[in-house]
Amino acid sequence: MLHASLLSPGLDKFMKKIANLTRQSVWENQLKGNLTTIEEIRTDTLNDLQLLSEDFQHLHLVVTSVQQNYAALLKQNSQMRAMLLQVVDECFCWQGNRCDRCNAILQLLSNRQLE
Repeated sequence: MLHASLLSPGLDKFMKKIANLTRQSVWENQLKGNLTTIEEIRTDTLNDLQLLSEDFQHLHLVVTSVQQNYAALLKQNSQMRAMLLQVVDECFCWQGNRCDRCNAILQLLSNRQLE
């Protein structure tokens, strides 16, 4: 059985063309939407990387500050140790027969518990 179009051949051809254009238009709109989304993702990624870079820069400053403070603390500890040893050296007692104060200083410097 032959299928007879209810529309005139010109109108039938026009409707098919409109349907094809509509599919093409939907595809094009989807493509544009996808490209916009991809661009937004890329922009967000660049912004995230910039923020991460700023965080690393801040972390670097913090670590540098901690290093400087630790170096200063080590220097002070060294000076304090030298001063305490000088106190022991200048005391009237002598090695092998230290007074209580010098024994306490030497035990403290050797990290032993005071008895």
